[in-house]
Amino acid sequence: MVSVSESDIIRHLNESAENMEIQSIRLIDHPRGNEMLPSRCESTAIRVLLDQHSLSYSIDTKPNVEYISTNGRFPVAIINEKTVVSGFTELVDFLEKRGYSLRDSLTDEDLCEMDTYMSLITNRLEALVLFTAWLIPDNFNHVTLPAYTADLTWPLSSVLPFYKKRQVLRILTSKGEWNDISEEMMMAESRSVGSSLAFRLGQYDTPGSFFRINNEDTVTELDCIIYGYLNAIFMTKLPNYKLKRALGQQSRLIEFCKHMENNRGFRSNRY
Repeated sequence: MVSVSESDIIRHLNESAENMEIQSIRLIDHPRGNEMLPSRCESTAIRVLLDQHSLSYSIDTKPNVEYISTNGRFPVAIINEKTVVSGFTELVDFLEKRGYSLRDSLTDEDLCEMDTYMSLITNRLEALVLFTAWLIPDNFNHVTLPAYTADLTWPLSSVLPFYKKRQVLRILTSKGEWNDISEEMMMAESRSVGSSLAFRLGQYDTPGSFFRINNEDTVTELDCIIYGYLNAIFMTKLPNYKLKRALGQQSRLIEFCKHMENNRGFRSNRY
């Protein structure tokens, strides 16, 4: 009798998943009009990422997408109608294990720099987006709250938004110095993030991707996520647009978005 350990089963399942051919991708997102700023950022980033890999996908909308997600991030990608992948970072890892990578031409030094800027987006800029959507009263009351409760009935429509708001506070606290931050401090942080991104782009004479080989665009996952965040921030209408104004002061960021749309096939999300 052959004995099969639990670790052998898990290893077999992981190997099977990694060898799986991608036949279909279905993105599950919020219904149109119910998207909130944080999910718009990741949604746009995921779509341009899939476009760069020439992977076709369909789009489905469900009001309960947040509860389908495996990690609280969305949109959710259903691969071959059986594997659930949630959010941009998890999708990048999933695709890379199957040979879909945009960073193969980068040097080790480039990869280290890329990781630094990815961290800037997923920590500092993401925190700014969450703060803008959930903790600035005008934005929360007039945009985020109506979108979040659009498909909820009472009493869930009264309870869940404030549970989610506490969850956002915990996320921000875990990211560092966001426990007691004012809008003025948020503006200073926004300008710092914008300056860091613009400085990197300013190393080149012309607009283009963050990394270039022989002065030619080398589009990577970094370009996809930065474009996703910037596009959502610039295109989403909010009563309080201080984050948009702070980042918009950096002309290099606007030029980057326009260049990626006009020359690299990046597509603005629908809002």
